[in-house]
Amino acid sequence: MKSLLHKTLSQFLVCTVAIFILATPLFFLLTKYFYAEDMIDIIEAVQLGTSIPHIDLERDIMVGMMLQFLLIFLVLSLALFIMMRFITHRLWLPFDDTLQKTEQFNLAQSVVPQFQKTEIKEFARLNNSLAKLMQKDKEIYRIQKEFTENASHELQTPISIIRSKLDLLMQEELDERSMNLVSDLYDLNTRMEHLNRNLLLLAKIENSQYTEMEEVDLGSFIRESMPTYNVLHSDLNISFLDQRTCHVVHNVNTILLSCLLNNLVVNAIRHTAAMNGEIRLLLCNSYFTVSNPADGVSLNARTLFQRFSSDDTKTSGNGLGLSIAKAICDYHGWRLQYVFEENHHVFSVHFR
Repeated sequence: MKSLLHKTLSQFLVCTVAIFILATPLFFLLTKYFYAEDMIDIIEAVQLGTSIPHIDLERDIMVGMMLQFLLIFLVLSLALFIMMRFITHRLWLPFDDTLQKTEQFNLAQSVVPQFQKTEIKEFARLNNSLAKLMQKDKEIYRIQKEFTENASHELQTPISIIRSKLDLLMQEELDERSMNLVSDLYDLNTRMEHLNRNLLLLAKIENSQYTEMEEVDLGSFIRESMPTYNVLHSDLNISFLDQRTCHVVHNVNTILLSCLLNNLVVNAIRHTAAMNGEIRLLLCNSYFTVSNPADGVSLNARTLFQRFSSDDTKTSGNGLGLSIAKAICDYHGWRLQYVFEENHHVFSVHFR
C-alpha cells in the first residue's frame, strides 16, 4: 500500500510530465523564434551571400527566457489544477465514503458498515480503527441495553410484590400509627416504581431505542391532552392557546411527545405558587411554552435539567422529570430553555 503523500506526488509528477510533452511544440517555437532566430538569420545570409543583418541577440535571449519561465509556470499551474480538480478528488473518494458511512452509523443497526477498500495506507488504517471502534461500541451498547432491561425487569418484580403486600396490610385492622407507616411505605413504593420506570425511559432515549417516527400536528395533539389535565387538576386553570393560522407539524415519536408534554405540565403544577393559579400553554410556529406563576424565586437554571437536581426534588417528584424532558428534546433536535420573567416560570421548547 502507498501513503497518501506518495500517491499524490506520483500523480502530480505523471500529470506534469504529460503536460510538458504536450507543450513540446510551444518550446520548439520559442527556441526557433527567440533563442535560435539570430543564428538562423546569419546562416541564411552566408548561404545566400548577402550581408549579415543586424541582430539583437541579448534582447532575444532575455525575452525568450521570460517567455520560457512563463510557459513553465503555466504548465506547472495547469498540472496542479488538474491534479487538485480531478485526480485528488478520486484519491479522496475512499475517505468520503468512510465519512458518509460514519455519519450514518447508528448503534441500533445490526452490522458495522463495510468501508470501501483502498490502497492508501492512511485510509486503510482509519477504516480498520473505525470498524474496531464501532464494533466495540455496539458491544457496549448491547451490554448496557440488556443491563437496563434486566435491571428494570428484576426491580419491577419486588416492587410489585411489596405493593401487593402493602395492599393486604391496608385491609387489616391497624391502629393509626401502623396505618400511617403503611401509607408512607405505600407512597415510597409508588415513588420507587416511578423512579424505576423513568430511569428505564432515560436509558432507552439515550440509546435511541424509540425509532418509530410519524408526522404529528402538535396543536391537535396538545388539545386532545388538555381534558385529562383539567379533570385531574380541577383546582388549577390550565389553558392552551395556539395560533391556528399556523400549521405546526413535526416528525416525532408520539410516546416521547406525550411524555414531554406531561412532564412539563406536571412540573408547572408542582411549582405553581398559589391555589387556583393559571398554567398557560402556548404553541407558535417555532416554539412551545409552558408557564406558571411563581413564588418570587427563580429556579436554578444551571442545574435545573440535571438528574436529581435539588430544585427538582424539593417537591414530590423524583428529580428526573425535567431531565427526561431535555433528553426528549435532544432526541428530536429541539432545544429546551428555562427563563424567569414577570414572576412566572417559563419553559420553552424551540423547534429550530
